[in-house]
Amino acid sequence: MTQRSFPRRALFGAALLLPLGASLGACSVKGIKNPFQGMTQGVAEPQKPFTLTERGDRMVRWLYRGGKDAQMAPEAFAVMGLENGGRDIFVKQFGEDGRDGRYVISLVNVRKIHEFVLHHSNGDVLIFHHCDTAFVRQTSVRYPRNGKPVFITDTAFAENDFQRQITFWFDRMPGR
Repeated sequence: MTQRSFPRRALFGAALLLPLGASLGACSVKGIKNPFQGMTQGVAEPQKPFTLTERGDRMVRWLYRGGKDAQMAPEAFAVMGLENGGRDIFVKQFGEDGRDGRYVISLVNVRKIHEFVLHHSNGDVLIFHHCDTAFVRQTSVRYPRNGKPVFITDTAFAENDFQRQITFWFDRMPGR
């Protein structure tokens, strides 16, 4: 009898694992679910990317395509939690005059996601609102021209002013 250089049991083991390896490779094909997905413990599943609302997507595209490149002073943004290491914040921005003052909307991408900052000047006070792409208000700040920015603690006032500012921009956004 001759000596084999490759044991027969290893050959049979490889033959049994071959269909398993082929099925794992096929799991990357769209529509075929990986049977071993979720079986690894302690390994975090990747999060699904955040999707924009339809209106938020239109607003992002409108600002990205037609907005003016600008730099905003970091003080009010820092109070709202949008920091860039104390440096100016780069934004895409629209500004228009309304019946009761100047309205500005800015597309901010400091935290690697799209966010909006709206502000309205009414005399010597700027009212800032930070919201996400679903237009949910996150924070609001009052910023006197010769003072320091402070949180607006009156949520009814903040929400009312936010709705007024966002309505101003919704009325001007193309493709309503």
